[in-house]
Amino acid sequence: MAEKSKDSGSESYEEVCCESCGADHEITVINTFGGADCYVDDGDTDVNFGMPYYPESDYDQDDLEWFIESKTQIEIFQNQIKSVEKLLVVEVDEETYFSLLVMLHAHVVAAIESYLASTFIHQVTNSEELTRKLVETDPKFSNMKFTLKEIFEKQEGLKLTVATYLKDLIFHDLKKVKPMYKDVLECEFGDIAWLFQAVSIRHHCVHRIGFDKEGERVDISIDSIKELVVKAVELTSKIESEVNGDPDSDDSPF
Repeated sequence: MAEKSKDSGSESYEEVCCESCGADHEITVINTFGGADCYVDDGDTDVNFGMPYYPESDYDQDDLEWFIESKTQIEIFQNQIKSVEKLLVVEVDEETYFSLLVMLHAHVVAAIESYLASTFIHQVTNSEELTRKLVETDPKFSNMKFTLKEIFEKQEGLKLTVATYLKDLIFHDLKKVKPMYKDVLECEFGDIAWLFQAVSIRHHCVHRIGFDKEGERVDISIDSIKELVVKAVELTSKIESEVNGDPDSDDSPF
């Protein structure tokens, strides 16, 4: 049900009976733009009380280790942006060009999301201080409860645990990402209303091939793509400067 209504955030509550133990449990599902968190309240016991349920991750250990070890986040982003510049000058008919713009808009937003996710994961998982900040400032991590045995098991694989959680987090839910960058990396995004709007338009591009719910074409043009690219480069340059101390990362093709 959450998947069907992922266009809007919502919360729902239901009491269910466990087939194994026969006990009743209150279930809370908090739905956002890319998935849902499920919380199980076990009443008088503190087992799993208020703990989020995460479906099996789509990323295997090799994928997560790449995020942890890779230092090429900004280079990958810049290469994708350069590809956009080249594709904008491809000569095709008008109808095909609109389809191209739809794909390029979605591609630029995906490049931003990928950069935000990979940069945050790399920085946090390679710093004990930042990992602690994340655990202390993120409500889901801070509320997790473990047995003494589990503490040692989790400690051994802490990097992968953190990377899994962060990669499964909805990184285009900017209401979560922006404060995480501020609280953990002390990096301010500034005004990113443009990115909220770009993510909203991207939804039409991905799920309705560039048409809104009324069947009208979304407002995408070569100028809007160029403006999105410029703002994306400015944001990533700001992050690189504040997080990595690299003031020369601005490589806008426009």
